[in-house]
Amino acid sequence: MRDVKYLLIGGGLASIRAAQQIRTVDTDGSILIACDEPAPPYDRPPLSKEYLQGVKTIDEISLGDTEQLAGLKVECALSQEVTAIDPKARTATLAGGEQIRYEKALIATGGRPVKLDLPGSSLAGIHYLRTAADADAIAAAAQPGRKAIIIGGGFIGLEVAATLRKRDVDVTVIEALPRIWERLGNRDLADYVSGYCTAKGVKFRYSTLVSEFRGEDRVDAVITNTGDVLECDLVCIGVGIRPNVELALAAGLEVNDGIIVDENMRTSDPHIYAAGDVTNYFDALFNRRRRAEHWGHAEQSGRVAGLNMAGGAEVYELLAYVWSDIFDIHLEFAGDEHDHDAQVRRGELADNSFMIMYLKEGRVTAFFAINTPAREYSIVRRMIMKKTDLTGREAQLADPAVGLRSLL
Repeated sequence: MRDVKYLLIGGGLASIRAAQQIRTVDTDGSILIACDEPAPPYDRPPLSKEYLQGVKTIDEISLGDTEQLAGLKVECALSQEVTAIDPKARTATLAGGEQIRYEKALIATGGRPVKLDLPGSSLAGIHYLRTAADADAIAAAAQPGRKAIIIGGGFIGLEVAATLRKRDVDVTVIEALPRIWERLGNRDLADYVSGYCTAKGVKFRYSTLVSEFRGEDRVDAVITNTGDVLECDLVCIGVGIRPNVELALAAGLEVNDGIIVDENMRTSDPHIYAAGDVTNYFDALFNRRRRAEHWGHAEQSGRVAGLNMAGGAEVYELLAYVWSDIFDIHLEFAGDEHDHDAQVRRGELADNSFMIMYLKEGRVTAFFAINTPAREYSIVRRMIMKKTDLTGREAQLADPAVGLRSLL
């Protein structure tokens, strides 16, 4: 039995930020990060972009190499998934059988890709992207001139599509809905992004489902619900993730579409916290519970959890945001677009720089910015946080000649 003060379960951004924050308060308490991957924690957004393209190495996307972790006095148990937690005894079991006794634990186990269960879905050449090993396998298959089918036209699907086109791979995206990003409810936005991708050589098939994968040992064709046969050399599937809550469920923690946490990122057990994609937290700004799957949430929830594990009492308050890079498009999104009664577009699509703002009763609830200067969307973030009433000023909001700061 090994004793540690802080056990951080999961080797991603949330665990690293928690460890760093713990160290600002508790300089000596022992910290152990236990993760199922063989490499120290690394940044995941580059996996679909620079890492997959081959312009960055695993060391260049590392969140903390051995020397840096040693400087933080953080120990890593690599390839050692936590298989069980006993909250009453405050112990955890590693995959190798070792028992760890902890004072405080953090569950930051992230999520795993939703997998399609279709005829032929176990064929080689069908890929999901979540880890560096996944990206390595896709890169090895994505040789110039080959044909790739991307299933799912969300952020991850389009990021992979863009990167594979840069590798001179023929790319077709299959989307189940009539257009990409339909839930965002803005056709201008969807048409702009899909049109940009089309101009770069990405082909799209909308309102299409996959019914079967064909091949002998490897996939060589995708069969659609309309009976079309699309030949391919590889398939990449990005249709969402599921939170890895099994460990929490087995430990008796409260779970409902993620591990339920309070405003301090504490679970239903007072000695166990959770952070990142796996959490279901209360968003006080929009008065609802949510589970967010983005970098900013992993970073900030990990930071708050770490501080509070070390004795703090910080409340988690983050305006949810996402960014993405697809070809030369830089996208920024923040807020909650689910409930709105109006949309305002600031800027022209032809200028390749514009912002879509979602409003409810005259107040901005979310925005989606394309190639917009950071100073612009930082002001709109403040509008959302301050719940600035813009009733009657929508035309000014839409006019690039009117400074956004003047509307605060």
